[in-house]
Amino acid sequence: MNKKHMNRTLKIRQNEKTPMAAMARKALKIVLISMISLFISSCATTDRFIVTSLGYEPVEATANVIYALPETGLKATVEYEKQIFIPGPYADYAQRLLGIEGVKKSRSESYSIVNASLASYTETDGSHFYTLNLLEGEMKTDRLDWAEEKGLVIRGDYTRQLQFGAALTSRGVEDFLFEDVTMESNVEMKEQTIYKTVITDTSFVKVPVTSQQMERKTLEKKAAEAAKLILEIRSDRYFLSAGIVDPLPADFDLATALNELDKLEEEYLSLFIGKSFSEKTSREYYIRPDGSVDPEIYALERFSATGGIGAEEGDPVELVITPGTNARSLRNLLPQEPEQEVYNRLYYRIPELCDVQLYHDGMKLAALHVSIYQSGALVNERIEKE
Repeated sequence: MNKKHMNRTLKIRQNEKTPMAAMARKALKIVLISMISLFISSCATTDRFIVTSLGYEPVEATANVIYALPETGLKATVEYEKQIFIPGPYADYAQRLLGIEGVKKSRSESYSIVNASLASYTETDGSHFYTLNLLEGEMKTDRLDWAEEKGLVIRGDYTRQLQFGAALTSRGVEDFLFEDVTMESNVEMKEQTIYKTVITDTSFVKVPVTSQQMERKTLEKKAAEAAKLILEIRSDRYFLSAGIVDPLPADFDLATALNELDKLEEEYLSLFIGKSFSEKTSREYYIRPDGSVDPEIYALERFSATGGIGAEEGDPVELVITPGTNARSLRNLLPQEPEQEVYNRLYYRIPELCDVQLYHDGMKLAALHVSIYQSGALVNERIEKE
């Protein structure tokens, strides 16, 4: 080796030790590693899936998971009351015997709504069953699990049974009897004088004969007896309250005695002023909103103050659903069903916040601010490869 060649070799070796050379070697190593990683990744399988409506699964799918979208149901509970008035048998004598004026003398009925409430529940939407179909790679359900946890999708239990309200029950007030009409007998003995004709030697003579007969008391007389008893009860209560009755029997409970006297007077007064009864019934109505972006109105039952539940002349009890404005915009922007040949997208529905109100004859009975799934919009989320 000549001297010139040796000098050149020495110079190259010296250059290899400079910082610039070290950086060049490092860059070359990075490029080589990147190329190797790219080659390896090109050989790896990519996870690929597609979501379809149930029953339209591709034949090349290697695995699938069925899920459904939830829907919101509404439950309206309305409590009705029926008021019945039955006049007393002595109503015609209330003013004359007891000085009570304005007594009703005819039977009457009236109806009213005394309470109402709204609630929501979630169940499976039978028109939105989907299948997540795996085409390549490994089935991963992380995002589906997340959506299920958030209540955006349902897996497993797809059915729910609902219980409906009972019909109106009757207490049999039509057969009500006023039993405590009097403490006296319903009959009385009356003397009658009749004349018996006696034949004498010279003429015919009428001789008076007295007889007794049992007769039913008139309604007026029985009313007078009941009125007298009411006055006696009031008198006894006054003497007890004033402490005039002395001495009282042993172990006598004044409060109990006065309470019993009040009840007894109330029963006897009802013979003059009548009795009122009320019966309540609660009905439940289950509504599945259509999911329109426009207000929805559902007529639940006709009702009137004179005819009660189901009266033809009554105004309907109405459920009014007013959705927000988000769903309308999303529905215009996004497809509302899974797209064909669009992969790695998970579909679920974002509920719409709605105002739900219950009305009858222009009066608001109940209100609820609730998210309704079917009033919302179907959205899709792209699932990137991990």
